[in-house]
Amino acid sequence: MKSEKTAAKVFFNKKRRYIRLGIYAAILIALGFVMLVKRSAGAGFEILMTIGIIAFELFHVKKSEKEFLNYIQQLEFCLNDNSRGSLLNYPGPLVITDMAGEINWYNDWFGETVGQGDLFGRFIQDYIPGIQISKFIEDEEQTKINLTIGDNHYEIWGNIAGGKAGSDRRLVVIYFVDKTKEVRMEQLREDERMIEAIVSIDNYDEVLKETPDSNHGALLGEIDQKINAWINIGSGVMRKYEKDKFVVFFSNKNFKKIVDNKFAVLDEVRAIDKDNQIPATLSIGIGRNGADVAENDKFARLAMDMALGRGGDQAIIRDEANFTFFGAKTREVEKRTKVKARVVSHAFRELVNQSGKVLIMGHARSDMDSLGAAIGILKAVKRCGKEAFIIINSSESNAKILLNEFRAMPQYEDVFITEETALNIYDKETLVTVVDVHRPSMVECPELLEHAKNIVLIDHHRRSEDFIENAVLIYHEPYASSASEMITEMLQYLLDGERLTKQEAEALYSGIFMDTKGFTFKAGVRTFEAASYLRRMGVDPVSVRRLFKTNIKSYIAKADIIRTAVVYKENIALSYLYNECPDMSVAVAQAADELLDISGIEASFVLAKTEDKILISGRSLEKVNVQVILEKLGGGGHITIAGAQLKDTTIEEADKLLREAINEVVGEN
Repeated sequence: MKSEKTAAKVFFNKKRRYIRLGIYAAILIALGFVMLVKRSAGAGFEILMTIGIIAFELFHVKKSEKEFLNYIQQLEFCLNDNSRGSLLNYPGPLVITDMAGEINWYNDWFGETVGQGDLFGRFIQDYIPGIQISKFIEDEEQTKINLTIGDNHYEIWGNIAGGKAGSDRRLVVIYFVDKTKEVRMEQLREDERMIEAIVSIDNYDEVLKETPDSNHGALLGEIDQKINAWINIGSGVMRKYEKDKFVVFFSNKNFKKIVDNKFAVLDEVRAIDKDNQIPATLSIGIGRNGADVAENDKFARLAMDMALGRGGDQAIIRDEANFTFFGAKTREVEKRTKVKARVVSHAFRELVNQSGKVLIMGHARSDMDSLGAAIGILKAVKRCGKEAFIIINSSESNAKILLNEFRAMPQYEDVFITEETALNIYDKETLVTVVDVHRPSMVECPELLEHAKNIVLIDHHRRSEDFIENAVLIYHEPYASSASEMITEMLQYLLDGERLTKQEAEALYSGIFMDTKGFTFKAGVRTFEAASYLRRMGVDPVSVRRLFKTNIKSYIAKADIIRTAVVYKENIALSYLYNECPDMSVAVAQAADELLDISGIEASFVLAKTEDKILISGRSLEKVNVQVILEKLGGGGHITIAGAQLKDTTIEEADKLLREAINEVVGEN
């Protein structure tokens, strides 16, 4: 047997050394006698030298024999009869080392595995760099590690053999179990796992409306051609199940080519020009690494919902852990139907009628849009005859002027409540309505969401990974300019002819005005229709401008922010505010807006230090996607307007993280 042959080599070595010694001695003695016969002067010296060499070699052989006997005794001491039988008959690589990793014994399987012979006295770490003897020593029980040696995969077990703890005579027995076949079968199974992708043409009807009839066929044909070419990269299989929707299946192995391609099909479809006034865009939702086909389908649909909730024109991969984003380079395309607004309005009315009272809240550090939307919802709830309250932290609100005006009105005197009061008055019949935010951690009262069973969500921000998933009614439109615009549309179906007061209309108008930067950003047809409706309710634009006034300290702070501006990547402005000021969030946002007026600047970021966090406000002119950049720092928003907050950090550290995020996103684009 192989192991017996290996053991026998040690015994044969001693016999061979005696034979070699006898041959050398005979030759030297014969040579000495010849020299003696010829009366050579050096004959005596040669014979004496020969005797000396023979004596030295005999001593060395005896010493080696003694060392070998000690080694055998050590093995005998550490291994009983059963263990020796197991070692000699083990059908795989096996090696015995001392506590430092020096090889004391091994079988031929091990020698073949490492491709070496004569390993006695050498260290196993020199031949298997990944192995750590300490792992086997630390645990008295058998310990397992997995290593790859050459092209083979091994499960390596090791344990201490014999002796007392702390003894230098203890040995480590290491067994190798070949798992190459199992690993390759597992890899094959992993490579052949199916991945599902859902592909949708975002703006199918809008694109065709803005394309000459004679070019419809050519446009759709080229879109299909681009999609098919992309699918062929990953050797996928595609089926169209609606006029603007496809389902595609890839193998996991081939899908790596799709990821390496960075979903270039998004750019290729957007670049198609058949005299279409609106560019065609795709949304791709992909499900992978699910437990089965059904779970991958669920993941793909979640990814598609996320893509559409972020405005389309992007690909999103959803696995068992998280989302991965690609694309998102264009702004949202406005939808021109109000059917959804009407349907949501009727559903909201039913929920209000079934509830006892309604608690309304926006995001922390409320602004004009958040407060205006909350006031609009409160008006609708009052019209249904139900009690309603708005949860708001007055001290941190960025809409203090508007808030104070409403607090001074008798009908709104007791409407605004704190987080503590909301938790006290909540019961199981309460309907919680969240406006202008969809992230649970960013609402005025996160704890309320943990208790609430009936939640309505109304928001316009591009969807983030953390989303209020348990809402019974979700009205999420990322192409809307503001939450105030969405609620203004709903009010036309909810008020049943009742008019808004001038102050209520101005609250909604101010929300639209703020989020569109004076009707310059994201102001679509429906935005102006909503503004027209509010104007008919008595809105005075001059009076609205009064709500945006700031004090002299905030104005000076804004000037200081602009003064610190530096240009990064040739077209991005970075500015900093190191000292707190009144209405800091407003000053930071306004400064970020004004930095875009600088020639050559396509995006701006302002970093401001508060007591325990760094505020980052991002603005762009669409060429740079500030939403994707600030999402990498835990923030979110829109392509042109986004924000983030970093806790327990400094401006310098936040600036470094921001620049890294910019480098990553700009590099991808």
